[in-house]
Amino acid sequence: MIDLRLESVRRQSTRVRSGDLESLAALVDTSRAVLVCDPEVRRLHGAKLPPCPVIVVPRGEEGKSFASFASLAEGFAAEAVDRGWTVVAVGGGAVLDLAGFAAATWLRGVDAVFVPSTLLAMADASVGGKNGLDLGGRKNQVGAFHAPREVLLDLSLLDTLPDAEFASGMAEALKHGVIEGGAHFAFLEGLRNGRPSGAALEELVARSVACKARFVEADPFEELPSEAPLSRRVLNLGHTIGHAIESATGLPHGLAVAAGLASICRFQASHGELAARDAERIGRLLDTFGLPASVAEAAALAGIDDSPSFRTRVAAALSADKKRDGSGILAALPCALGTVRVGRVALAELSSFVMEAP
Repeated sequence: MIDLRLESVRRQSTRVRSGDLESLAALVDTSRAVLVCDPEVRRLHGAKLPPCPVIVVPRGEEGKSFASFASLAEGFAAEAVDRGWTVVAVGGGAVLDLAGFAAATWLRGVDAVFVPSTLLAMADASVGGKNGLDLGGRKNQVGAFHAPREVLLDLSLLDTLPDAEFASGMAEALKHGVIEGGAHFAFLEGLRNGRPSGAALEELVARSVACKARFVEADPFEELPSEAPLSRRVLNLGHTIGHAIESATGLPHGLAVAAGLASICRFQASHGELAARDAERIGRLLDTFGLPASVAEAAALAGIDDSPSFRTRVAAALSADKKRDGSGILAALPCALGTVRVGRVALAELSSFVMEAP
């Protein structure tokens, strides 16, 4: 059973707990709530949703656009949503991002409740108060910090999740295991297949939520110095190269992050800053979960020829990273299992590595 509270995000208290979708109606005043979901969530789970107005938004990254945001805001206006209302978002990370950004900006901020319906959203996207929209193919270029009041985790929603989407969530769970190392990583290594269920699944989600919560509480707005042990930038592990791969391939976020994680491990190993045995353990775990473990594997999964022009697109996407700092990028760099530091890497060096990496 998961039940914890985060207290530090702009004086907002976020409760993250296990529960079933039917209990959602008890968390909000349904006469002053508007529900945001995608068509698939409404098709699969519509009968369990609370009796309030529903606004359907596009599924996946398409939903994180300004056009989707404008349409959602028009829906709020049509329903006469005021500051006493609650925006209830049920869906994957993209739906939560869109609805969270809309809640943060509508009338300068209204209440929000999240019900993540994917493993990636449960393990990562629903916790932390970050909400963002994409711009011109660049990830999360416009965003706001706005924490939901409640995050309701109904693990039964994952029963209908396709294997590829489940694997995408496992990539973020693996990222947390690398950050924490020790018992957390050993727990992941002990899973017997790529799709845990029952008590193992609940422990998987609970460990990821607890890991992310530690960083969010310590550094809710990414204001700590990058060298601080609990700098929230550590949670970007795998994302620097991963976001570039995602931009160039269109792969689901988690699959791109998996390839990005493997790549940054190779980068560190090539500089003697990550032991080969640790990089190998991470690679084996990626294989266990059926995740791409290289730029080339990501290209193959996306049905793209691993050509120089493809590598050039990946390298070019690095320059649009929001963590860019002049001629460098602040990247999360694994040094050992359980040790990740944030450091500035020259953009030219990282681009050159991406052009030649496996």
